[in-house]
Amino acid sequence: MSKGTWLEACNCFATRQAARHITKLYERHLSAANITSAQFSIIVLLGQKSEMTMNALASALVMDRTTLLRAVKPLLRDELLISRPGAKDTRQLTFTLSAAGKRKLKQATRLWKTAQSEFESQVGPTRALRMRRDLLTLARQD
Repeated sequence: MSKGTWLEACNCFATRQAARHITKLYERHLSAANITSAQFSIIVLLGQKSEMTMNALASALVMDRTTLLRAVKPLLRDELLISRPGAKDTRQLTFTLSAAGKRKLKQATRLWKTAQSEFESQVGPTRALRMRRDLLTLARQD
């Protein structure tokens, strides 16, 4: 198999290339709020759930704890998140959005909507919806 054929046939390669392309688009917009796409996902989840443990966040984001911790540290440093020992298990950290985190979520959501529109204009809203559903189904398989 030639190199070009192998790359075109590799699902992992194609998925990673697409993920990098899409991430770059969203991060270009979110950078105006000084936040990455991973950090945006964290504050969105906390905005919906109000409080989550490190394990729950890692599971919801399909992210290992080390990678999650790298994304969380700047949010803690910038006081966008509050961390506390868990109520049931003090060894487990729980995270909530601070007032500054809620403001950042509002600001970043406006930027995310612009990124979302740009992506959908590139691939079409129907195709974007189909891709999103397929990818979420795949990511939730265990």
